[in-house]
Amino acid sequence: MKAAFRFRHPALSDPELLEIVTSQLAAMPGITGMEANPRTGSVLVTHDASVATSALVAMAEALAAAHAEALTQTAPAKPARKPMTPAQLKRRTQKISLAACMAGTVATGLADTKNAHLAFGVALAGFAAWHLVMYRRRFLA
Repeated sequence: MKAAFRFRHPALSDPELLEIVTSQLAAMPGITGMEANPRTGSVLVTHDASVATSALVAMAEALAAAHAEALTQTAPAKPARKPMTPAQLKRRTQKISLAACMAGTVATGLADTKNAHLAFGVALAGFAAWHLVMYRRRFLA
């Protein structure tokens, strides 16, 4: 007589870990078949009914946890994000300022506040002029 259980573990979504765990589970006595799915992080294990399901589940959990811990310890760290160069910072500041002034101009124009609308408009013209000076070679090419 056969029995089956589905084992889920978040670490099993890693194909490398899934392969290790399924190969070790398949080597256990009483296991007759296995279907692994890395997308769901689960393994469907069919086994002889003479083998206790609880023992197999405990073994599968122990394998997955042990290998997941080993993989996280050996996984390379993400490379540190490079700091922005002064030129990149200048361009980003310019783009954010242009967008903020445009939004302020539109918002104050809709709110019918003439002085604020005028101030945002002047600031927008200033940032647009700065933009034109920075990119003059591209515009005139």
